[in-house]
Amino acid sequence: MQKVRDEAIDDWDRIITGGMKSPRAQMVYNKIIEENPASVELLKWIIPKIVDTTLHHLLCTLEQEEGIVIKVISDDEQVESIRDVSDGLAGELYTEDGWITRFSKQRYEE
Repeated sequence: MQKVRDEAIDDWDRIITGGMKSPRAQMVYNKIIEENPASVELLKWIIPKIVDTTLHHLLCTLEQEEGIVIKVISDDEQVESIRDVSDGLAGELYTEDGWITRFSKQRYEE
C-alpha cells in the first residue's frame, strides 16, 4: 500500500498543487490554475478514491485472469497462487481490517 497507493496519492497531491516540475505535471497544474484554482480541495478529496478504484480493478484482474499467476514466497511460507489464499483480492483493500487501513499512511474514507 505504501509503495503504490501512498506514492500515487502523494504524486498527484504534488502535481495539483504545483509541487512537481515535469512537463506533464506542470501542464496539469497550469490547467487547474487556468480553469478553477478552487478545485484543488475537491481534487485532493477524489484522488484517493480514483487510486483505490484502480487498485480494485487491478486486483480483480489478477484474480480473474487465469493466465496471470502470482506466486508469493516469504520466510514463513510459499503460496503457489495468491488466488488460493484470498476470498477476493479486491475485497482485501477495504474495511477497518483491510490493507488500506492496515498498511497505508494516506487518507482514506469508507
